[in-house]
Amino acid sequence: MRIGMVTAVYKPVINGVTRMVSLYRQHLEAAGHEVYIFTLGEPHPEDEERVIRSPGYMVGDYGYLLTIRYTREAQRLMEQMDVIHSHHLFMSVELAHRYGRCPIVYTNHTRYDLYAGAYTSIPRSASDAIMRQVWPEFTDYADVVVAPSASVGCIMKEFGVRRPIEVIENGVELRPFLQPSHPLCKAKLGMPETAVLFTYVGRLSPEKNLDVLLQQFAIARDIAPDLRLMLVGKGVMQESLETQAQELGISDAVHFTGAIPFEDVPNYMAAADLFVTASVTEVHPLTVIEAMAAGLPIVAVSSPGIVDTVAPGETGLLTTHLEGGLAAAMVGLALNPEQRRIMSGNAVEASRHYAIENTVARTLALYEKLHRERPDLQRDKPHGLRWYNRGKLQPVANKLGRWLRPSNKPASSRRWIPDSLIRRQNNQQDQWHG
Repeated sequence: MRIGMVTAVYKPVINGVTRMVSLYRQHLEAAGHEVYIFTLGEPHPEDEERVIRSPGYMVGDYGYLLTIRYTREAQRLMEQMDVIHSHHLFMSVELAHRYGRCPIVYTNHTRYDLYAGAYTSIPRSASDAIMRQVWPEFTDYADVVVAPSASVGCIMKEFGVRRPIEVIENGVELRPFLQPSHPLCKAKLGMPETAVLFTYVGRLSPEKNLDVLLQQFAIARDIAPDLRLMLVGKGVMQESLETQAQELGISDAVHFTGAIPFEDVPNYMAAADLFVTASVTEVHPLTVIEAMAAGLPIVAVSSPGIVDTVAPGETGLLTTHLEGGLAAAMVGLALNPEQRRIMSGNAVEASRHYAIENTVARTLALYEKLHRERPDLQRDKPHGLRWYNRGKLQPVANKLGRWLRPSNKPASSRRWIPDSLIRRQNNQQDQWHG
C-alpha cells in the first residue's frame, strides 16, 4: 500500500509524535509498503526519501508550523495514497480530508483540553467548551480515530467525538532500553553510587508540572537525603527550574542534562533507579514505556494515559494527590530497595506488550480493513470539500486562536516561504472548495 503520514512537525524536531511517525515509517517500509511523510517547513538535509514538505509559519518554540494549504506536489501525491494516517487535530486531519481520496485514520496524541490551560489564560471551563465544539468537528474528517489508551478514548467520547474509536497503544523500540549500548553510571554523572537517582525524560515545559515535581522532590529529600533527580531534555522552563532548585536549596541534588541525542537516552536511563513524572496531560507516554523497558519503576500521578500503562504496586506507585502524594511515593520506593528490585523486573516484562512491532501490526490490520471497506465513500463530508459548521465554530474561533499565538520572534524568523513558491502561487491559483 501507499501510506501517507500527515504531521505538523517532523525530524529534526524530537518529540513523541515525530518518534511515532518515524517508527511507523521504518517498520511499514520493512514490511514492503511505500510510506510518504507529509509535513511542513523547510527541506532538511537529513530528510529521508518521500518526505514532502509544504511552507508554513512557525508557531511557538517547539518546531510546530501552521499553514492553510499544501503545495501542488503534496496535493498531487496525497491523491495517490491508499490510506492516510493523520497525527495532529488542527494541522493534518482536515488537510488529509481535503486532498486525499482514500480512508483517513487520525491518532489523538495530545490532551488538547489540558494543554490550553498550560499555555493560555483561558479558564478550564472555557477551554472545555471550545473542545466540545472543535474535537468532534475536526475528527469528523477521519474515518477512524485511534486513541493510544482506553482512558483517553473515553475522554474523547465525553467531549462528543462521534467517529469510531479504536484503542491502539503507542509502541516503542524496546531493544535500546533493554540493552543500552554505552550505559552510564552515577559516578560519570558526578553523583555517589549510593544515591537513589530519579529521572524525568521529556520537554521542560509548563504542561509537565515540573515546578511541582521540584517542590515534591525537595520534600522527599528532606526525609531521604540520598535522593538525586536528573532532568533529561530541554525546554522553555529550564532557566526558571534551575532558579527554583536554587531557591529550594536542592540545586546540588538536581542534574539538568539539557538536550541529548535520542540514541543516548537509554544510556542515561541506565544510571537511574526510578522514573518520576508529575504530568497529568499524557495520552500514553512513550518515555514511561521506555523507562519500564529500562527496568525503572514509575512514580507518577494517577491520570489518563498513566493508569493505562503503570500497574500500581507492580510496576510503580501512583498517587491521586499531586502535592504531597508524589513526595510520599518517592520516599516510599527510595527507602525500599527490595520493592524496587521486584518492580524493576515487573516493569521490564510489562513493557514487552508495547513493542513497536505489536503496534504496527495492529495499525496495519486497521489500514487493510479500511482499504477494503472504503468507509470514506459513505461519509457525510465527501473528499475535497472543507466543511465547517460556521454557526458552531465562529463563537470559539477567537479563543482558539490564542492557543496558536506565536512567540515574540520577528515575523521573518517565523516564516519559510521560498520566493519560487510565492511566484508560482501568484501565477497558478490553487483550487479551493467550500
